[in-house]
Amino acid sequence: MKPNLFFTFLLFIGFNLYSQKSEIEFFYVENYKNSNSDCKYCFDLEKAKLSSVPLLNEKDIKHFNWQTQQIILTEKGKHKFTDLKIPLSGLPVVLTLNGRKIYGLWFWNAVSSFGCDRVYTFPTIDFKIRFGLPKNYRFGTDPRFDKKLKEYVLSKYNQ
Repeated sequence: MKPNLFFTFLLFIGFNLYSQKSEIEFFYVENYKNSNSDCKYCFDLEKAKLSSVPLLNEKDIKHFNWQTQQIILTEKGKHKFTDLKIPLSGLPVVLTLNGRKIYGLWFWNAVSSFGCDRVYTFPTIDFKIRFGLPKNYRFGTDPRFDKKLKEYVLSKYNQ
């Protein structure tokens, strides 16, 4: 292999390894469409078009308590909600791990009186990720306890 080609190859490999970050991110769903007439807040995870920039990433997360499903944000993370407008009917988002879509959820408005039949959180109050609001208003199975996500959170946040 020629020296220039070899160094180019090493640079390419190094860049690819660097760009494959390992982290949790939350993305806004740009083309929200309800995918089930029996479920008010369902959307097709595979077809969901995500924003090009995450709403939150791991630099915004101070701690993720797996048992309580609560995320504690850094000051920078909290600040991101200062100007974010969460509609009364919620803001659809997707939690990803290492670029893979794990599950959809809703950032919920703190003053909303609407119910949510899927996963939701009040990110401006306590960021506890819950399933069904109120508790007896649920559709489908609870996707929050993904095995890969659990392994990652438990190893990253030493629980």
